Amino acid sequence: MSRRTLHRKLARDLWHTRGQAVAIAFVIAAGVATVVLAAGTRYSLEETRTAFYERYRFADVFAASRRTPLWIERRVEEIPGVRRAEARIAEEVLLDLEAVDEPARGRLLSIPDMGAPGLNEIAIVGGRRPRAEHPDEVVVNEAFADANRFTPGDTLDVNMNQKRRRLKIVGIALSPEFVYAIGPGQLFPDDRRFGVLWMNRSALEAAYDLKGAFNDLSLALDHGASERDVIARVDD
Repeated sequence: MSRRTLHRKLARDLWHTRGQAVAIAFVIAAGVATVVLAAGTRYSLEETRTAFYERYRFADVFAASRRTPLWIERRVEEIPGVRRAEARIAEEVLLDLEAVDEPARGRLLSIPDMGAPGLNEIAIVGGRRPRAEHPDEVVVNEAFADANRFTPGDTLDVNMNQKRRRLKIVGIALSPEFVYAIGPGQLFPDDRRFGVLWMNRSALEAAYDLKGAFNDLSLALDHGASERDVIARVDD
């Protein structure tokens, strides 16, 4: 059978099954369009995430300790590959929430009394930052505030270093560090029972006797630096 005859037969078969052929073509087109749309959406989300991390200076490496002298922060910055190091205070606390039967948990993080953190900056979406002259003021993460219907001006009872303390919420914030906030022992986010609270460093120093010391360190690395080598040097 000649090639011309085969082409004519194919054309007749396609004509007889033109309905199915058009349907298949539409399915293929829809599939290609879905793939293109999904790829574009993923690229847009990745670019947005990268811009958010860069704008608010999300750290590359984190290290925790029990108590470390503050001068170690400068020593860590001298490690090859470390662009910036920033020491802070981080403590796990119990929260007494009226709407929650069992105790909720929170993570208290220090921020500078004046100015913004060099790393892991927070984006205030409501209210303001704590003032240095008011040691009981805090900022909470937006998901926790929304889940518990907190607004600036509300108060929150917290167990800090075995002492019950009433804190005043003055701001609501987002943070690249806690886009997906999971508390200790949790497998999934529970925004009603876990919140992140930012407090002035001087207030946390006094509450936990950490004057001139820190227990949490954030590092930003140079482009191309070996994360494994930096972590090994920090551990040393």
